[in-house]
Amino acid sequence: MTGAIQEEEPAGWNPEASGTRVRLRDNPGRQGTTTGRVKKAGTFLLVEVDFGPNEKQYKRYELLEPIAEELQIFDLLEGGSFGGPSDLRRVLTFEKIKGELTNVFYSMEASNTDFYPHQFKPVMRFIESPIGRMLIADEVGLGKTIEATYIWKEIQARHSARRLLIICPAMLREKWREDLRKRFNITGEIVSASTLYERVKDIASYRSAESFVYITSLEGLRPPANYDDENVGGVRAQFARILDQNTASEEFALFDHVVIDEAHYLRNPSTANNRLARLLREASHHLVLLTATPIQIGSDNLYQLLRLIDPDQFYDSYLFGEMLSANSCIVRAQRALWQQPADVPAALKAISEAEKSDYFKNDAVLARIKEHLHDDATDAERRVEILRLLESRSLLSQYMTRSRKREVLERRVERAPQVLSVRFSADEKQLYDHVTSRLRDEAAGKTGVSLFSLIARQRQMASSIVGALESWGDKGLIEELLWEDFGISPQLRSEPQGNKDGDDALDVAPPDMGFKHELGALEKGDEKYRALQQFLANELKRNPREKFVIFAFYRGTLKYLARRLKADGINAALIMGDMGKDKDDLIRAFARSDGPSVLLSSEVGSEGIDLQFCRFIVNYDLPWNPMRVEQRIGRLDRLGQKAERISIINMVVENTIEDRILMRLYDRINVFRESIGDLEDILGEVTEQLLVNLLDPTLTDEERERKSVEAELAICNTQREQQRLEEEAVNLVGFSDYILDHISDSREKGRWLSASELQSLVEDFFARNFPGTKFEAVAGAEYALRITLSEEARRSLGYFISEARPSTRTQLHRSGRPILCIFDPRRVEEVSGDVEFIEPSHPLIQWIRFSYEDDQRQLHRVTAIKVPAHEAGVPPGDYVFSAHRWSFNGLKSDQSLAFRVKPLGSGRTLGASEAEALITVASRVGEKLPNAVNVLPDIEIICEAAVTCEEALGDAFSERLSDFEAENTVRCDQQRTSAEKLASRRIEGLKARVARFRAEGNLRPVAMTEGLIRKEEEQLKTKLDRVSRRQQVDPTMIPLAAGVVRVV
Repeated sequence: MTGAIQEEEPAGWNPEASGTRVRLRDNPGRQGTTTGRVKKAGTFLLVEVDFGPNEKQYKRYELLEPIAEELQIFDLLEGGSFGGPSDLRRVLTFEKIKGELTNVFYSMEASNTDFYPHQFKPVMRFIESPIGRMLIADEVGLGKTIEATYIWKEIQARHSARRLLIICPAMLREKWREDLRKRFNITGEIVSASTLYERVKDIASYRSAESFVYITSLEGLRPPANYDDENVGGVRAQFARILDQNTASEEFALFDHVVIDEAHYLRNPSTANNRLARLLREASHHLVLLTATPIQIGSDNLYQLLRLIDPDQFYDSYLFGEMLSANSCIVRAQRALWQQPADVPAALKAISEAEKSDYFKNDAVLARIKEHLHDDATDAERRVEILRLLESRSLLSQYMTRSRKREVLERRVERAPQVLSVRFSADEKQLYDHVTSRLRDEAAGKTGVSLFSLIARQRQMASSIVGALESWGDKGLIEELLWEDFGISPQLRSEPQGNKDGDDALDVAPPDMGFKHELGALEKGDEKYRALQQFLANELKRNPREKFVIFAFYRGTLKYLARRLKADGINAALIMGDMGKDKDDLIRAFARSDGPSVLLSSEVGSEGIDLQFCRFIVNYDLPWNPMRVEQRIGRLDRLGQKAERISIINMVVENTIEDRILMRLYDRINVFRESIGDLEDILGEVTEQLLVNLLDPTLTDEERERKSVEAELAICNTQREQQRLEEEAVNLVGFSDYILDHISDSREKGRWLSASELQSLVEDFFARNFPGTKFEAVAGAEYALRITLSEEARRSLGYFISEARPSTRTQLHRSGRPILCIFDPRRVEEVSGDVEFIEPSHPLIQWIRFSYEDDQRQLHRVTAIKVPAHEAGVPPGDYVFSAHRWSFNGLKSDQSLAFRVKPLGSGRTLGASEAEALITVASRVGEKLPNAVNVLPDIEIICEAAVTCEEALGDAFSERLSDFEAENTVRCDQQRTSAEKLASRRIEGLKARVARFRAEGNLRPVAMTEGLIRKEEEQLKTKLDRVSRRQQVDPTMIPLAAGVVRVV
C-alpha cells in the first residue's frame, strides 16, 4: 500500500507526513493541515486534512497543493489562484486591526450611542493633530463627553494606551462614571486626590504598565502657588511636584490621556486651576479640554484656553488676532471650493491673500494647492483632496473644534413655554417675608462662602417652603444646592490655602430664624403644590400615558413632592445624585408606557440620562443661573428627540423678588424658546451681584428692582454682542461642511471596524489554526458567541499575553469553560462579570494580529467574487481590482488603504471613491465565484486590467507623496521652532526657580531643579534630532489584494 502510494506521489510533498500546511487548488483560501492519514478510492489518492474544529476531511491529492513561501500577487493572478470574499475580508480586516490606518475610525460604532457626524469631527482632527491635544468647545447638548471618549478609544486602538485621567468639578464625577459605563462599557473609578497621588507615585517610581480609568475632582487637585517648595506639604502640592518632575517623553508618561471637563474654570492663567492644567499637559501624552465657551473674536477666554493646548503656538494675544485674520483666508478658500459649482477664482484669490501673511509666506502646501487648482478643480475627487489640503493649513483646526446646533442638526425641536402662576397664601407670604428679613440681617458684612450659604438658604424657601423647613437642619447639601441653583462651585473660584487638602466641602448650618412653624398647616395650604397637582391631573385625564419630568434644584423639595404625589395617587419616580445603578432602573421603569407618569429630578440627578421620549418638562422652581434652565430643557431637547414640540411649564409664585426678576430676565434672553448656547461669560459678575443684592439689608425693594432691571439690560446687550461676535468667528475659525461630509462618507464606505468583521476574523482564525476551539451561538443575540478555547489555543494566547502584556484583560486563556464574547460594543446593557467585549484592543484580537504578522502566508490575496447589481452600485459586468496600503512616514505617519477598479471592456478606470465602495461591498456581501478560472475571461485580459489599476494607483501615490512632502516640510519647520520655544520657556522658568530658592536661602531643592534643567536640554536635543531624521519622508506602497468582481 505504502509503496503504491509513493509511486503515484508527484515530486514536492509527502501526503503521509503530518503537519504539512496545504490548500485547495480551486479555493486557495481554504487551508488546513495534513494528519498523515491517506487512503485509496479507486484510482484516486485521498489525503486527510484538518480544516479546523471538528472538520477533518479526505480530499483528492491532485486537488491539494502545499503552501510554499508567499507568492507575489501577480503570480497568483496569472496562475488563476482565486479565493473568495472571506479571503478579501481577512486581508482588509487584518490591515484595520493593526490600528495604524489614518483614514479609519476605530471609535465609530464603538458605543451605545446614535451616529452623529459632528461627534467625529474632534476625532478626525485629533487623529491628525501633531501635538495630541485638543479643545472641544461644542454647544451644550451636542455630546462633548461622547466625543472625548471616542478620542480615548482611538488612542487605545492606535497607541495601546493604558491610563486615562478624567478631571471635572466634583458634582460631575458620577455623571462621567455613568456615561462611561452606559455608553462605552468602560469602568471608571472615582478616586480622591490622595489615592490618585499614591498610585501615580508608584507608576513614576517603577515605570509600571498599570492600566486605569480614573475620575477625580478639579477641586481636590489644585496646587498652591508654591508647590515647588519641598517644605510645602499636603497632597495637592505633592501631586503637583510629581507631575512637574515627570514630564512626558516618547517612552513614558504618567498618563496616556487626560480629559478636563468644564474647562472654563481654567481660563485665568494666575489661578490654581490653570496651574494644574499646565502641569497635567506636560505629564501626559494626550490632553483634551471640554467647554461650551462661545468662540468670540476679541475675547481673551478662547486665547487662554488655546494657550493651555499649545503655549508655544499661542504665546501672544496680539499675534493671536493676526492668526485669526490669516486663517480667515483659508476658510474663505474652503467655502469657495465647497459651493456648487466650485468658485475657483475666489479660492485662488483667498489663497493669494493668505500668502501675504507671515503665517503662510512661502508655504509649500499652498503652492501645491494652487497647482491643483490650475490643473483641474472641477473633478469631484480632486476637489475633495484640495479641501483636505486646505484643512491641513488651518491655523486653528488642529487645536480646537466647535459645533453649534444650528449648523449640525437638520431638525430643530420647537420649545413651547407656559407659565403656571401661583399666589402665596397669607401664612406662606408672612413666613417667606420673615425668613427673607432674618437672612438679610445675617448677611450684613458677610462675603464669599458664608454669604453664598445664606443665599442658598433663601433660595430653598423660593423652591418650596415646606420642603425647605422639613430639611432645614440638613447642613451637608449646601454645595450641591449652589451647583444646582447657581451653577457655581465656590471652591473652584478660590485659591487653595497653605497645606489644606480635600474638596473644601461647605458645612454651613442654617441661622436661627427665631420663629415656630406648623408644617402640617403649611403643607395643607401649599398653593404651589396644589397648582402642580391640578395641572398633572388635567393632562393625565387627556392622556393617561403622558410623561412629565419635574425639575427642582433642592433635594428637600423633591422629597416633599414625591411624598405628596404618592399620597394623591400619582405614580412618581425620584432621582438625585449618587444613586448609581438604581437610577438606571428607575429611568427604565419611567420610560415604559405602564411605568410612572412623573420623574422628579435634580440637575445632578439627571446628568447622563436620556429623556428624549418625554415631551413635558415642569420647572417647579427656576434656578438662578439660566444655564441650569438650558441644561434642564436640554435633557429633552437633545439629539434623538422625536417630538416636534416640547412643552416647558414654569411655575412662578407671584410677588416674590426672585421669580419676578428671573422670569423677566429669562423672557429677555429667550431661554425657554431656543437654545441659548453658553451664557457663562455673559452672566459672570452681573448675576452674582444680583444675588448679593437680594440679601443686602441696606437696599429697599424698589432699589433691588431698579438694579435688577439695569443688570437685565446689560446682560441682553452683552448677549446680542456675543451672538454677533460668534457669527464673525465662524468665518475666521473654521469650515465644517467638508469635514462632516467626509465623516458621513467614511461611515458609508466602511472605514471602521464592524462587529461582523471582528466576529468573522475570530471564527475564521480558529477554524484555520486551532482545531478543538468551540463556538456556541447565543439564542436571540447577534454578534455574540460563547467561546471555549482548545488547550493549545489557551496555551498560545497565554504565552502572548505574558509577553505582550496588553492593556485589556481576558479570561479566555485561564480555563476551559465557555466565555460569552460580544462583538458589538453597542450592547453594553448585557454586561456582567462573565462577558467580554471583543474590540481592537482586546488580547484576542491583538493575538490574531500578531499571528498574521508573524506568518502572512495565511492571507490569500487574490479573489474572484460575485455581487448582486443592486448591492454593487455599478452596472453588471466584470471588474478587475487592485488594493494597496500606502504609508508616508515623516514627522507624522499617514497610512491608508487605496483602491482602483477597471471594468473589463471599458476604457474608464473607476475613481478612488467608486472603487473603494465596490470592493467594500464585495468583501461584505459577495459570494465566491465558482469555477472562476473557466467562467472568467482570458487570464491575460484580467492581468492587463490589473496592470492598468496598478498604474493608476502609482500615479495617485506619486501625487499624494508630493502633497505629503510639502506638508511634512512645513510641519518640521514648525516643530523645530516649537521645540526650541518650549525648551527655552521651561528652562527660563526653572532658572528663575533656582534664583528664587537661592535668594530665599532654601538650597535644598536647587540641585534637583538644576537636574531638571539638564533634562530639558537633553530632551530638546533629542527632539531636534528626531525632527531632522523625519525631515526625509519614507514612502511605502504595499500591494494587498487583487482579483475580479462579477456584478450580476
